[in-house]
Amino acid sequence: MLNLTDNRPSATFRRVIGVAVLGLILPLAACGTGSEPSEPTSSAPTESNTPSESADSAALDPTGKWTSPEAGDPYLEFSEDGQVEGTDGCNAIKTTWEVDGDKILISSFTTTQKACAGVDTWLSKASSATVEGNVMKISDASGKVVGGLEKEDK
Repeated sequence: MLNLTDNRPSATFRRVIGVAVLGLILPLAACGTGSEPSEPTSSAPTESNTPSESADSAALDPTGKWTSPEAGDPYLEFSEDGQVEGTDGCNAIKTTWEVDGDKILISSFTTTQKACAGVDTWLSKASSATVEGNVMKISDASGKVVGGLEKEDK
């Protein structure tokens, strides 16, 4: 009598193949969809920052929580000690920041590596940011604006 289960791969072998396939597919899932991230919903800044004669870094203070209403509710929270925590809408992120003139420099993230369907993880590309009133424009390493966050009211 023919027993089909004798030719079936073991559970361990199937898990190893599954992990290998995920390892090949997940980097592709991190690629953008080609669509631009939505702009912040704020139409105009509510505060005006006039640069001082001595453009010192104290003039730019990003501390607080900056959010987006997009899928996954991406946000960054800047603390006074130079730490940043948040999520790109899918993965938790943590890094440091510093002010350089009129820019906020954001170090490379320590992040989880989950794949989330229907979530644009544009925030994971953050390398620097600028602030205009209550809007933070996030730029990638090449200086291209990839999205925006709004200052959360307390």
